Amino acid sequence: MAQVPATRSARVSQDIVRAARRQRAARLYNARKELWRHRFRRLRRAVLATMTIYIATLVAALALGGLPFMATLLSVLLGIAVFMVLSIYPSSPRVHVGDLGTATLPELAGSTEIWLEGKRKALPNAAVDAIDMIGVRLEQMAPQLATLDERGPSAREVRKLLSEHLPALVESYTRIPASVRSQPGAGGTSPSDQLVDGLCVIADEIETMSLDLSRNDIDALATRGRFLESKYIDARNGED
Repeated sequence: MAQVPATRSARVSQDIVRAARRQRAARLYNARKELWRHRFRRLRRAVLATMTIYIATLVAALALGGLPFMATLLSVLLGIAVFMVLSIYPSSPRVHVGDLGTATLPELAGSTEIWLEGKRKALPNAAVDAIDMIGVRLEQMAPQLATLDERGPSAREVRKLLSEHLPALVESYTRIPASVRSQPGAGGTSPSDQLVDGLCVIADEIETMSLDLSRNDIDALATRGRFLESKYIDARNGED
C-alpha cells in the first residue's frame, strides 16, 4: 500500500482549515444572497419588459379602435418570448480558467477562489483541506494584491501561480479517468495523492508570497519609524 507523504499532513494545519471552513460558510452565504439578488433583478427586468409590450399593445388597440386577432396573438406570444428570454439570460456569472488570466490584480484572488470552489466537487475528498487552506490564504492576500504594481515582478509571480500553475494542476487531474485516479502509479503515489500534494505546495507558496509582500510593508514601516524618530527626537534634543 502506498504511504501518504508526511509533508502533506504537516502542511495542512487543522486550525487554518477550521478557520477556512468558517470563512467559507460565510462566503457561500453571501454568494447565495448575491445569486438570488441577480435572479430577482433578472426577473424584474423580464416582468417590466413584458408589461411594456402589453401596455403598448393596449394603447395601440385603444388608439386604432381595436387590433386584428393575429396582431393581438403575436403581441401575446412576443410578451411570453421576451419574458422567458430575459428571465434566463444573462445567466448567473461564473468564473472560467480564461477569466483568471484577464482578471485585474485586485480581482485575481477572489476570482481564483470562486473558480476553485466550482471545481471542488470534481476533486477527491482528500483535497478538501488543501482547498480550504488555499481559500483562506487567498482571502488574506487579496488586500495586498489591490495595492501591488501590476508591472512588477511580484505581480508576475502571483499571476503565474494563480492563473497558470493552479489551473494546470487541477485541469490535468480532472482529465484523468475517474477509475484510475486512486490507483498508485510507478512512483507509488496515486494521481489523487499527487493532486493533494500539489495543492499543499501551492497553499504554502501563496503564504510565502503573502509574507514577502507583508515584509515589504513592514520594512517600509520600520524605515518610516526610524525617519520620524530621528526627526522628532533630534528636534527635541535641539530645543533642549
